[in-house]
Amino acid sequence: MRLLIIGGTGNISREITRQAVEAGHQVFLFNRGQRSDVDTSKVSKVILGDRSVPGELTQKLKSYEFDAVIDMISFNADDAKMTIEALGDRVGHLIFTSSVAVYADPPRRIPIVEDGTTLRTTDSFPYGYQKANLERYLKTVETKYPITIIRPSLTFGIGCSNIGILRQNANIARRIMEGKPVVMMGDGTNPWTFTFSPDLAKAYVLSLNNPATFGETFHVTSGFVHMWDDLYTTIGDIVGKKPRIVHVPSEMLYEIDKDLFGHIQLEKKYFGFFDCSKFRTAVPAWKPEYNLHKGMEIICSWWKENGYPFDEAKDRLETIICEGIEQATKQIKAKAST
Repeated sequence: MRLLIIGGTGNISREITRQAVEAGHQVFLFNRGQRSDVDTSKVSKVILGDRSVPGELTQKLKSYEFDAVIDMISFNADDAKMTIEALGDRVGHLIFTSSVAVYADPPRRIPIVEDGTTLRTTDSFPYGYQKANLERYLKTVETKYPITIIRPSLTFGIGCSNIGILRQNANIARRIMEGKPVVMMGDGTNPWTFTFSPDLAKAYVLSLNNPATFGETFHVTSGFVHMWDDLYTTIGDIVGKKPRIVHVPSEMLYEIDKDLFGHIQLEKKYFGFFDCSKFRTAVPAWKPEYNLHKGMEIICSWWKENGYPFDEAKDRLETIICEGIEQATKQIKAKAST
């Protein structure tokens, strides 16, 4: 199969690329070629280009035909329209990457299902709103080939930078090993499904030119449900030290830094438990293998191999927040006892 991946070097798409090559597909990538940490030696070709430049995607792809295309980059309806126009009729199956962030919060059903669940209609959480608009556009466009939409949830993998409440990544392991406290939103008991890129990538590869996925929308998550505290306790288990978790209201974190903690206040403070039976029925060969411990072992090994990359600014902020909560608690306790 001739497969084009628009992207191909991110946390999820680099794993899709690897698995697609292993499956024997002829893989092409379209990206800017700026990731030196990604091995592309086994792909058929890297088509260099910047889709943000008007007309460049169309120009670069005009002489190519593909059996399937996976778009990992499109953010909104305009992006999706650009992809469809650039491909013309020279594709057999097109998969778009959306997100579970399209679901309106708070969820009204446990677990969350795809069909009948309301999508966002306001831009209070711009990422989720734009992805919802992308999906709404795709439901109206007519093409000569089938389109599939996949909605990942929070997914970790080699190359990711999205782990932790501050998205502080390897800082978590460093702070735990050094005995420093780590910030957790709320009381840490909110249920969430952590997914790892090998499992998600397998879902994409098995969906390629699969008639059971044509015209359908699926969310795809591991199915292993945890509490948020489990993320830090698991990292602690792996590095051999119990974490000192400081729980902080999500509203307070949002007031401290709206850009840094927007993903918490606007999405992750709600439960993230998804019923994936629709996808399992369509693609019965898909079976997730990475629970939280197995997945984080790989991530922690990657951090260790790279010297536990350190974000000094986030480390300083995390210390300030933890100390502030401790001081405020003492002050309230003292005043309450007088």
